[in-house]
Amino acid sequence: MGIEEAPDRMQHKVLLIEDNPGDARLIREMLAEDPEAPFNLHFAERLSAGLEALSAGDAALVLLDLSLPDSFGLETFAKVYAHSPAVPIIVLTGNDDQTIALSAVKGGAQDYLVKGRLDRELLLRSMQYSIERKRYQVQLEHQANYDALTGLPNRNLLYDRLRQAVYSQRMPHPMAVVFIDLDHFKFVNDSLGHGVGDRLLKGMAERLRSVLREGDTVARLGGDEFVVILNDQSSEDVIFRAVQRISAKISEPMTIDGKELYVTCSAGISMYPQDGPDVETLLRNADAAMYRAKDHGRNNFQFYTSEMNERINERLMLENALRRALERNEFLLNYQQKVDLRTGAVCGAEALVRWNHPELGLLRPERFIPLAEETGLILPVGEWVIRETCRQVRAWLDAGLKPGLVSVNLSARQFRQDGLVRIVSRILEETGVDPSSLELELTESTVMHNVATGIATLHGLKSLGVALSVDDFGTGYSSLSYLKDLPIDVLKIDRSFVRDIGAGEGADEGVLAQAIISLAHSLHLKVIAEGVETDAQLRFLKRHGCDQGQGFFYGEPVAPEGFARLLEVTRKKGKRPA
Repeated sequence: MGIEEAPDRMQHKVLLIEDNPGDARLIREMLAEDPEAPFNLHFAERLSAGLEALSAGDAALVLLDLSLPDSFGLETFAKVYAHSPAVPIIVLTGNDDQTIALSAVKGGAQDYLVKGRLDRELLLRSMQYSIERKRYQVQLEHQANYDALTGLPNRNLLYDRLRQAVYSQRMPHPMAVVFIDLDHFKFVNDSLGHGVGDRLLKGMAERLRSVLREGDTVARLGGDEFVVILNDQSSEDVIFRAVQRISAKISEPMTIDGKELYVTCSAGISMYPQDGPDVETLLRNADAAMYRAKDHGRNNFQFYTSEMNERINERLMLENALRRALERNEFLLNYQQKVDLRTGAVCGAEALVRWNHPELGLLRPERFIPLAEETGLILPVGEWVIRETCRQVRAWLDAGLKPGLVSVNLSARQFRQDGLVRIVSRILEETGVDPSSLELELTESTVMHNVATGIATLHGLKSLGVALSVDDFGTGYSSLSYLKDLPIDVLKIDRSFVRDIGAGEGADEGVLAQAIISLAHSLHLKVIAEGVETDAQLRFLKRHGCDQGQGFFYGEPVAPEGFARLLEVTRKKGKRPA
């Protein structure tokens, strides 16, 4: 029967850099006394030989004498540490050199041992401790500097590399900072789940790595935001082509769980030194350029220009003011009348929010609603709009007026928030408004983004007794197969289709508006035309059976008092709201 060999144990390669043969022999004998010690000792008598041995990259520990024939003192430690910063170092010193040894520990050495007081137990304990401590330090440093999900440098390491690039140069080396934001990433998370979102981010990180040069950096700031540093780049043409490659790579379809996802990005570019003298300015300006790309419809990139600084400062000012606007009671509602096209009577209104900014005056929704959506402030603002509308409806009814059906727009973020049905129910109860007086409007894209969840929310709202309408119909991506399943009451024709009426388009004039009217009626839905501005549009809509209209043809949105006067006129003429 053969002899059974013991299984291989983990052996740590230890490099002893020591020129004194007696000291070297002593350490070798101490380790040899314990055959179970997991250390494999190698020798080098000079620093140069030690550095050459370290270049092999397999040393787990260095035992370093600071006094060598070709190097002396702290300089010896500094050279070894600079060569292999990830390898733990134990400094060996004489009785009179402890001050220097302590300085080495402060500079990064794991421990120091006084040769005259050395024994086997102390040596082994120090070696094991140093290896484990260094491994733990490296792990902590990695966690502090790298993103856990993607493995990319994080914000901390990005700032460090940018500072090195900016401040460590006597002569500025040109570079570009590219701020990248994935378009509509939140929709992926909300509709497909965070697991798919995480895999998408990991895939995007790999793509970004794959298109960059060796000396460039890509980092993840958090969420769906990435930053790329393109080093030694001064030509806008070269940077333009590089960012084109990045955008094209990101835009390639990605298959996750059998679903093919198409994701684009918006990117902003700032250049050093012309667009900023320091890290913070460069990142801020690249971020400003990225927002400009979003303003241009997303899926594009923009270079920073100095005018952007004013825009980003204005945006920050507006955001800060928006956060205080509710508590300062700065919002108000105007009401745009809806008219029954058959009778000409005012049959309802749409509530439109305005912001009475203390410095900028009266702001229309397009000025602040996108910012409210982005910051999440749309939730408290949207809830205020519903409550204020119901309060106003109650006031009109108490005054003997009949406002008809008053509608409120729900944003995409509101529609997806938890507890929306509960919030609306509570507002109706608090204000004492009959649910049949309230209509909630949603865009078709909002409803169709996550069909199953959207239909469930619509049914919840419908159970309260409120009316539901789909706004901007025909401009989104709804499926007609789902339309019949939606518990809605009204389709609204988008103003772009109404605008075509009377525009001299020949046989095709108004064909889409006509088709929507026919579709709505076949599904037993009412249809409202938005943006009615001319008599020709009105006649066309009446001729084709459109139920209601709203737009500047009937007047601009008015304050509650103005709408009350319209209701009074309707009442005196004997035309009751439908």
